[in-house]
Amino acid sequence: MKSLRRSPLAMFGLFIVILLVLCAIFSDVIAPFPYAKQNLMNAFEAPSSAHWFGTDEFGRDIFSRVVYGSRISLFVGFIAVGIAIVFGGSLGAIAGYYGGRIDNIIMRVMDVLLSIPSTVLAISIAAALGPGLFNLMVAVGISATPAYARVMRGSVLSVRGQEFVEAAKAVGSSDIRIILKHIIPNCMGPVIVQSTLGVAN
Repeated sequence: MKSLRRSPLAMFGLFIVILLVLCAIFSDVIAPFPYAKQNLMNAFEAPSSAHWFGTDEFGRDIFSRVVYGSRISLFVGFIAVGIAIVFGGSLGAIAGYYGGRIDNIIMRVMDVLLSIPSTVLAISIAAALGPGLFNLMVAVGISATPAYARVMRGSVLSVRGQEFVEAAKAVGSSDIRIILKHIIPNCMGPVIVQSTLGVAN
């Protein structure tokens, strides 16, 4: 928070995020109309005091639909990015820490996934899993996994040779403990930056 307070742009971004979260939580209070209410007599109305963003082809208030839509947008964004961080971060940490053949296998699989456009990959996975919001989040999360794996791998490669890792090995810490307790916490900076962009995307 001290770092955030020093940056006006960061504080402005935090204000926008808080505004979106509050908008999602209090949609029932903020939205002037139900999001599914149709009135064909009001179709394609221009923005006005009654309909701030105008209306769509069914006469539904666009502002109300945007307000209610923020719930799904934020939910999908956070869950999908969470899935990508868990799977991509784990694979990237393992690849970066062990190196060699394990690194080659994991990263070549990630390269194959990266060679497929993320939207096409997400649509393909969603089609295989079937319709539904949860399957959509899984599909988007899997399609974003390679990017997080590469970011985490690069960060792990930069810290795995440092003294605190060697000290942990010297006192007999297991590889899992070293990865979870020492390496990943020191590699979260780039992943957090990537995740903020991922949620927005």
